[in-house]
Amino acid sequence: MHVSERLLQLYATLDRQTRDIVQQRIETNLADGKSLAASYHELTGEMHPSLSTEEKSGADFSNWLKEGKTELDLLTYYVALLEKSEMLHSEVFVPQAAKPTPQPVAEPIVSKAVVETLPEKTTEPETETSAEAISPKPRYVPESTIPSRTERMKSHREIKPARPRRKKSRGWLIGLLAIILLSVGGYAAYPMVSDLITSSSTPTATEQPVTPEAEPVAETKALEEVWIGVKNAPLLSEPDSENVVYVADIGDRYDVIEERDDALLLDLGLNELAGWVSRDEVVTEWTATSINDADVLDWLSTSVNQTLFDESPEAYFGMDENELVGNVGAASGFDSDALHEYLVYPGLFFTMKNDQVEAIDWSNTDQTKETFLELGEPTYETEDGVVYESENYSLRLFIGENGSTRVRVTKLNQ
Repeated sequence: MHVSERLLQLYATLDRQTRDIVQQRIETNLADGKSLAASYHELTGEMHPSLSTEEKSGADFSNWLKEGKTELDLLTYYVALLEKSEMLHSEVFVPQAAKPTPQPVAEPIVSKAVVETLPEKTTEPETETSAEAISPKPRYVPESTIPSRTERMKSHREIKPARPRRKKSRGWLIGLLAIILLSVGGYAAYPMVSDLITSSSTPTATEQPVTPEAEPVAETKALEEVWIGVKNAPLLSEPDSENVVYVADIGDRYDVIEERDDALLLDLGLNELAGWVSRDEVVTEWTATSINDADVLDWLSTSVNQTLFDESPEAYFGMDENELVGNVGAASGFDSDALHEYLVYPGLFFTMKNDQVEAIDWSNTDQTKETFLELGEPTYETEDGVVYESENYSLRLFIGENGSTRVRVTKLNQ
């Protein structure tokens, strides 16, 4: 069981006076500073191997209570001494001047996820083979040999013009006719000669091989949202930090702000808070609605303790603290963390966000994983957690290390 879950259980069972006595004993013992392990040994006479040897003072402990109990070393130390509250309460102790005792932190209810990595798809470009160069056929092939200009001139020279009469000279007329014939002959022969010259002098065009362009590599789409895929996932101030900003629960959904190696920065959706989580603790795909609202409400009416309620649990969602106390009475304990406030009652607690009831948790129920799964195919399931989602509700089962179970119903999109 996560230490934050144990803290909530202790707050539900110990009265306020007992908790105040334990806190006063701690502040007095730590005083100006000593290690948490040494302090525990002095107060209980026992050793606790998991406690830190780092020195802490009474002021450090008081500030830790006020600031939301996010440091894990002090949380483990505090829970260990609450478990020994009977021993500390029975010992003779003269209380010091009363100090205002901050309210304890309710279990930030956490969850887990398995990241599915999207594979990059790379397609190898196909290599095209260049086409063989094909020599163009000549546009015209003469059927017979065309006489050369010299031969044509020779034939013209061999033609002997008629001898003119001596009385009248017609040499000018013959010369004119010869010029006309030569001009007409040259004009008629030009296309054939031009084709021959063009066919023989134009080089054969060779097609250049076409180099295929490489196909672009498919890019992995940037993540926009994830869901917690483990029972409890601590969100850290930095990827390699031990400072816990908030503890998320299985099934919690968050927008992704930034990706860095194996870590994701998640938007917590309130007061600009953000926290880093390992990719191994989230999932990137979430199954659609698996049951309907009526299934959730019917199951709650028969499967969890309803003695505190005059109405169906759905009626309490959206109530502020005053309305809630007016309906179910004053809480036996209060707690808070970076995102929520918790009103603790015997056997259950209400989670408040933005001054409205967001979720109800029943602790130490008689439900088992097997009976819980009779609801049908779950939206998400791990070894120690199960999630069902309908259109407006999230119904979850948390299983502790000792087999104890806790049931939570959350109003979605509130």
